[in-house]
Amino acid sequence: MKRLFTIGGLVLAVFLGSGAYVYFLSTTSTLERAESFQFRRMQAARVGEDGVYRFFYATNRIPKAANEGAETLLEERFGAQRDGQLRFGRFDTAIRPTLGLGMWLDAGMWFLEEEIRILDQTPLERADFAAQLRQMVTRSPKRSLLVLVHGFRTDFPHALRGTAFLSHILDIDTPVLVFDWPADQGSSLGGYRRAQRLATESAAELAATLRLIVDDIAPERIWLVANSMGAQVVADTFSLLYRDPAWADAPPEIAQVVLTAPDVSHARFTEQFRHELATLADHTTVYVSANDRALLVSRAINRGRRLGESTISKADATPAGAADPAWENATDTLPEETLEMELAEIQDVLELLEPDSEGVTLVDVTPVNRTRNFHNFSFEVPEYFDDIFMRLLNEETPENRLRYRFVTPEGKHYSVLTRGR
Repeated sequence: MKRLFTIGGLVLAVFLGSGAYVYFLSTTSTLERAESFQFRRMQAARVGEDGVYRFFYATNRIPKAANEGAETLLEERFGAQRDGQLRFGRFDTAIRPTLGLGMWLDAGMWFLEEEIRILDQTPLERADFAAQLRQMVTRSPKRSLLVLVHGFRTDFPHALRGTAFLSHILDIDTPVLVFDWPADQGSSLGGYRRAQRLATESAAELAATLRLIVDDIAPERIWLVANSMGAQVVADTFSLLYRDPAWADAPPEIAQVVLTAPDVSHARFTEQFRHELATLADHTTVYVSANDRALLVSRAINRGRRLGESTISKADATPAGAADPAWENATDTLPEETLEMELAEIQDVLELLEPDSEGVTLVDVTPVNRTRNFHNFSFEVPEYFDDIFMRLLNEETPENRLRYRFVTPEGKHYSVLTRGR
């Protein structure tokens, strides 16, 4: 009996030891192997050793006095004031392969040194900036360029780390440029108002950046993605370019404009911006949500509805749903637990669309928007990344098994992201 207990104890010790090794020692290597297989498309931006990627920036911030020298902290290089002069540069980033894999996407991980490290930030003169970015565009599969515009309360280091994070999770094989504007004006009402003013003023510099891209870098595809108040920068930029004959009278230069949770006047977009976008971009996709708390606050401040707000309701519905006209032409059978949509509820949103028009696509993320303040879904929701990935890489809007498209009797399209079957 004693021998039996001894053998049993040894077997148990071996079992526990093996389990401890697998859990504590091999988890990282297992995730790294999985990551190297699953996230391997982002090759155009890769430089040097594995896990190091190069991105570019254009900023209209005023440099701080002590921004010279490699020893200067990233936080001390640019302030929160706008300058009409553009400054360019590149930054190399070490990204751990486990970032975003096997866990819920956590935007707070941007600032953890072990996940994303900015190795260097190098200022470039305009000609060098254009030459280096053009070289990277040329070797990308689609000769493309992804341009990011961040939103409210984003400082310079946040803009750089956020660019690395989004590029890694989106995982498209293309160079990436962030247009960094001085959005970090504080969390007060006064700070919000200053940021709004700076967003409109920064349109001049974003317009200059887009002109430089088209004239000196000449990518075959330009994708422009803006989040929150960054959409205001984009909207005002297109108003400027719309008045530029070199842009307004030429074929569209931008392949796709994507606005996520846009903090832009719904009325002004409907009356003005969407027509300007239709002239200057092949297509615009607007991601909206009904439970976005930040936009609810913005609506109260601005005394008017914001473009990123949806009026869809989140509830159970029967799979048939055919009694309502909005469901009549659904492209797929609805899951058992999904949305209840009444045509009257989404009528205001559908005003953005014209019958038989493919110029603007609305995608409602309400069912999958389970982030902390329901505003950062473009940083934390996997279904969003899957949808935007397919949109950018396909000439035609692809079918997404987690997206359901509804066609109203007037021919207007409305898409909804769901959590699946």
